[in-house]
Amino acid sequence: MKYMISMYRCYAATNFRLLNFENRTYKNIRFFKNSVVLQLPSKEPLKTDTKVPAFTSGSGVDYDNPCLQSTEKKNASLNNTDVTHDNKLDNKQNINETLNDSNFTMRLVKRIEKWSPSTAKYARLSVFGTKYLYKDILVLLSAFNKYYSSDLSLLTYAELEVKYRLPSQLFGLTPILIFCNIPFLDLLIFPIAFMFPKYLLSEHFWTDEQIKEYWVKDQQNNFEHNMRVFEHLSLMAEECSDDMLLKWFRVIECLKAGNVAPVEDIIQAIPVFTMFPYNFSSLPPQHIKVLLKMYNIHRGWGRRLRLKKLAQYIQLMDKAIESEGGPDKLNDRQLKWACLFRGLSPFSSSRETLVLYLQDWIKISSKIDNDSLSFILHCQVLLALNRPENDILKKTE
Repeated sequence: MKYMISMYRCYAATNFRLLNFENRTYKNIRFFKNSVVLQLPSKEPLKTDTKVPAFTSGSGVDYDNPCLQSTEKKNASLNNTDVTHDNKLDNKQNINETLNDSNFTMRLVKRIEKWSPSTAKYARLSVFGTKYLYKDILVLLSAFNKYYSSDLSLLTYAELEVKYRLPSQLFGLTPILIFCNIPFLDLLIFPIAFMFPKYLLSEHFWTDEQIKEYWVKDQQNNFEHNMRVFEHLSLMAEECSDDMLLKWFRVIECLKAGNVAPVEDIIQAIPVFTMFPYNFSSLPPQHIKVLLKMYNIHRGWGRRLRLKKLAQYIQLMDKAIESEGGPDKLNDRQLKWACLFRGLSPFSSSRETLVLYLQDWIKISSKIDNDSLSFILHCQVLLALNRPENDILKKTE
């Protein structure tokens, strides 16, 4: 009987109808003279061994009084809402603990580490890589939700960056997601994936050494395209009008001499890209092809349209950085990728150098309008070609 009453007590704590039924049944004293008084469970553990006095008519609560009944109902409802609110908070805390601490998985990794440290390294990469990938997927879903409901201009910089980078990485993860569900094949596919992480895994599962190695290799390939883009720019300068040649040739000659062009001279050369042959409608096909290679875009139909959309997207990211407080507010990973994407090697530079470079980039980007939008695609060539931070790319060329 005590077990049934205790079970009823726990169930009644979360059911408002049972609490009302409990109050009504207390009126019939002749049926419940020797029963235990039902109470809401407190935060302290209940002691079933303590004796609760029997319910008598001389108690301090008069259940025949309607005013007292209403106050008791209000208190019961308030207690019920407090209990449910506490339960929701506890559930959220438990979910955050499992996501942030990974108690079970980390204990499993520690056991694997005692058996084989090299295997534990890949197990730890799998655990944290899955957690980071899950968080980025949530950011990507929120970015697509904002994009389809309103516009790209409402997205934050983190959402813009994830929307640009993550879809191609998820495409690389497709073989793993397909074959990992086949029995006994998942034992083989994960070792193969860690043997070729650049092609079968996303950046979430890479080590710091692998990130540096793969990013430097990709930037070395892009540096060759940057040199070709600069050669095309210097050849096309001969077709400019006379009034713009002085400002534009000042930048070209500075870069040919191996120096870094001043930001003010680059800003003064922006109007050149509103005219022939630097605007989007008049760029030569060979130059369009090199730009597509430099930004790792496929060379199919609609090349100019895809380059124009990319230029608009880069300018949106620049505006998002500026609206969120500037490059100082970016974390180290975001700052490194932002400089890498804009032509500067982030591994041989300090954080202050990267912040100053992004500030100069944003200063130039804020002066570009829709007519001179092609300038932003060439900005990394003009701003970062002869930077001393990119000497590592020239030595291994």
